[in-house]
Amino acid sequence: MAPACRFGTEATLPRGDLVVCPVEEVVQWSCALCKERASGETWRRGTAICATAACLLVLACLPAMGQTSAERPPTVVKRRAQVVPTNEWTKYCASLSMKGVAADETITSTTSEPRLQLLWSRTFSGPIVSAPSVANGKVYVGDWAGIEWALDSVTGHVVASADLGHTRRKNASPAVGISSPPLINGSILYVAGGDDGFYALDADTLAVRWRRSLGDNSVAGGYYGWCSPVLVGGKLLLGLTSNSDDPFPRSAITALDPATGEIEQATYFTEDVINGGVFIPPEGDTDHGKVLVTTSSTHSFAAGNSFSLVRLDLETLLVEERWKRTSLSETRSAEWGSSLTLFTDSTGRQLVGAGQKNGNYSAFDRNDLTSGPVWITPISTRGDVSQNDEGALSTAAFDGATLYVGGGRPPDADDPSVLGAVTALSPSNGAILWRHTFDEPVIAPVSYANGGVFVVVGKSVVVLDAATGSVLSSFEMKAKGLGGVSIERGRAYVGDQFGTIYAIRLR
Repeated sequence: MAPACRFGTEATLPRGDLVVCPVEEVVQWSCALCKERASGETWRRGTAICATAACLLVLACLPAMGQTSAERPPTVVKRRAQVVPTNEWTKYCASLSMKGVAADETITSTTSEPRLQLLWSRTFSGPIVSAPSVANGKVYVGDWAGIEWALDSVTGHVVASADLGHTRRKNASPAVGISSPPLINGSILYVAGGDDGFYALDADTLAVRWRRSLGDNSVAGGYYGWCSPVLVGGKLLLGLTSNSDDPFPRSAITALDPATGEIEQATYFTEDVINGGVFIPPEGDTDHGKVLVTTSSTHSFAAGNSFSLVRLDLETLLVEERWKRTSLSETRSAEWGSSLTLFTDSTGRQLVGAGQKNGNYSAFDRNDLTSGPVWITPISTRGDVSQNDEGALSTAAFDGATLYVGGGRPPDADDPSVLGAVTALSPSNGAILWRHTFDEPVIAPVSYANGGVFVVVGKSVVVLDAATGSVLSSFEMKAKGLGGVSIERGRAYVGDQFGTIYAIRLR
């Protein structure tokens, strides 16, 4: 077996790249690789120069035969090590603020002629409906067969797997498995299973460290773990919600001990069992010690904090304030569709925004929710069914200057073939900067990396120029995608409903 290097073993080095190991790691490669490459084969552009560099370094540091080091000082040729990005996509929408940005990404670039190149793909036995998470040199993703997978991020080889069960919907088949995007924190992976449990898994082996049942996932109970977890302030936060709103379990946001899974706190949003719950991951505002969350539908619009944008105190999990539509009409369309995104405008005003099934994207002062939206921009036609080009369900990305929002058919679209769009908005007033339309709705979260806006639309992964909205490149999957694109070290990862996960690269 080849010696270890932070870039992997010889067999797993990224192909098509020039890899230079740091000096302190070169010596580890010298023996095995020099012996294996003794034939003199040049190992560049698809291999590595580690062995050659190591050989030069070791020979240079040895005294010449018959001479002491004092008589002939060693000559050391210094090489500048390649700077390898350390960005990882460890959770849903990349960060706690859910901006969907690959931070510190330098390999992915739109400055040259771009094209998306397939590096590897792997097909599982169930559809993939969530975005993968990437950390520790591995890609983690769950499927609707109920299996959580860990894959080598360079080769796609299966490293580990875990069966986390499934839940059967009322009057529906087949059963659903894992929909929750995992959260990786160091050596632990947190994820809602396909059954009634929430899991802490070993990030290397996917062995169960602890499991906590959070509801009754029987047909009569109605619980299902859609929500992705958030780790903030030493608390593991997770929303409780229903499988398909029939029946409604009692909704809540819970705080678990990350080490043991013990439920430390729970805040319920209604006093009975008619609330649809928290489908969307809560938002941790660490600057103010707050938690922001949107709540879902109920059979009664007046029920508690349903259909609301709620702010809670992180320490106590008590509700501080909320905003809720006053109209009792169009109840279903009043439901929130996308996750919240924290952002600031040009004056530094701290805002939070989300899309609704009524087709609007609304921005709020995150410290004053009760005053209502500071601006509203129509993104899509109103409706409950996102697959039918209705509503704004795609979580926005924010690159520090512009919001990129996906949705269904724009309300002013004249062309009947236009069924979806990505719209760039000014964070200050919601003004539309550009809009790119598609013949399918945009449902998955939008991602951003180094000038590129990554969008899953139908079977396609499309990269748009963040400045103009023009198409830079695209890639076709086997089936439609519902999860977003995760980006790490020049590679993008995405899954489709055929059960295939793809690793692609923008070159």
